[in-house]
Amino acid sequence: MFNQSSEAMNTFDITDVGHIERIVVGSITPGEMPTEQDNQAKMSRINRCLSDFPKGRIIGVERSFSVVRVGEHQVVLEAVVYHIGFKKVPLWLDEEKRRKPNYQIDPEKVDKFVNKY
Repeated sequence: MFNQSSEAMNTFDITDVGHIERIVVGSITPGEMPTEQDNQAKMSRINRCLSDFPKGRIIGVERSFSVVRVGEHQVVLEAVVYHIGFKKVPLWLDEEKRRKPNYQIDPEKVDKFVNKY
């Protein structure tokens, strides 16, 4: 008789991944330095991805470190990118994306406005 342990039942097969959420914590561009609140919000998002239904799993991590010279100063850019895999897109994640306004710039309207003044 085949005995299934709890460890065998909790396995995660990478072929089951139907959606990957990529979350960047830190900075990769010197012009867009995130605040501590921004980083905390992203960490909260990661925690939600790992604890809410359906639970995601970290399937990859990127680490980025670079030193950039800006004028006379050196700026250290550090970032960790988490790739969280889900079997399907969580409903709460899908709803968040729908709530975000999708602003797009119409170049013709911008030209008309700029040339008007």
